Amino acid sequence: MSSKINQLIRRLLKIALRNPQDLKHILGITNWAAGEIVDPVADIRSIPSIDLLDICPGSQRWAMQSFPGVGASVSPMECAALAALAHLVEAKRIFEFGTYKGVSTTQLVLNIAPGGMVFTLDLPEDHPAYSLPIPKLDEQKIAAEGAKGSLIPKTLLDRVTFLKSDSATFDEKPYLGTMDLVFVDGAHSYEYVKNDTEKGWRMLRSGGVIAWHDCVPSHSEVVRYIKKSSFVSKRVSGTTLAFAIKH
Repeated sequence: MSSKINQLIRRLLKIALRNPQDLKHILGITNWAAGEIVDPVADIRSIPSIDLLDICPGSQRWAMQSFPGVGASVSPMECAALAALAHLVEAKRIFEFGTYKGVSTTQLVLNIAPGGMVFTLDLPEDHPAYSLPIPKLDEQKIAAEGAKGSLIPKTLLDRVTFLKSDSATFDEKPYLGTMDLVFVDGAHSYEYVKNDTEKGWRMLRSGGVIAWHDCVPSHSEVVRYIKKSSFVSKRVSGTTLAFAIKH
């Protein structure tokens, strides 16, 4: 360890002598890496990772649609991961917690089996009240936003069922054991992740998959719940997605 520290110091000195401004880049990366592990609760390294192409072995054709400039949504790699998970279970019935603008909903619809349906749940726009804590102000703002699902292409709407409810009070009983894939991407507080996961797990059939978005240190409550749970979870490399299979 000491030899590596000495090597780092020598390199930093060389960089500082050549161009001190370059240290900003080095220190920025170092600060980011430290932030990833400084909080043991949010340290994701104990959750095993899997490569995207190893989720569902064999040749596949995924369908994806891009939405440039849309924030608070899934990345292109995460779109591909959702597609792979849908193909893994040959999904015909998918349940999503957190519609927002419908970017992830679109990816799920594009990759369901023929005749399939995506059920997506979000707060009613005329009464966006929630009953469990949402501490982060940016998430409170998202919860109150309107136009939920507005980006879903019209040609796909016949395969989407919109459900308007606070997930904390949502009755999952009519859906028990009927879902092939559940995607948890609603509020990121520990209480909501726990609520949505437990209800989603009950809705899953045996062999189905549950996936979580934002399993990343900046959303420490998502990481904390997954690590405390009894699920055999894996992270998808290059994304903030984690998933578990219901055996």
